[in-house]
Amino acid sequence: MRLISLIIGLALLSGCAFSVAPTDSEESTLSVVLSAYPTQLSAEDSSTAEVWATVLQGTNPVKDGTVVRFATTAGEITAEGSTLDGLAVAQLISPADGRPRRVAVVAQALTVRDTFDVDLIIQDSGF
Repeated sequence: MRLISLIIGLALLSGCAFSVAPTDSEESTLSVVLSAYPTQLSAEDSSTAEVWATVLQGTNPVKDGTVVRFATTAGEITAEGSTLDGLAVAQLISPADGRPRRVAVVAQALTVRDTFDVDLIIQDSGF
C-alpha cells in the first residue's frame, strides 16, 4: 500500500512545474533596466531624482502604455508610470531627514523587475 502511494505521489509531482520564470515566450524576452539622474541626492533637504525604466521586448521597446510600478526603501516615488517608446519615468524625492544611506529603487513591468541604488549624502560645506 505504501509503495502504491509513493508511486502515485511521484507521478503527480512529475507533472508539476516548479519554475517561476515566465513561461510565455514573449515575457521570457522582456527586460527592465533602471537608472536615475542624479544618482546622489541630499539627505538634508528635499531633492529630486528622475528615475528611468527602460522596458524592452527583445531588442524593441514594449508597446506604449505598458504599466511600470515603482517602489523605494526611503523617500517618495511616483507609484506607477506608462511607457512611451519603451521608457517610463518616475520622480524620487529624498526624505530630507539628515540620514545618509543607500536607497533601493525598484521598477516592475509585467513579471520582470530591476533594482537601482541611489545614495543619500550629506553635502560637504567646504570648510
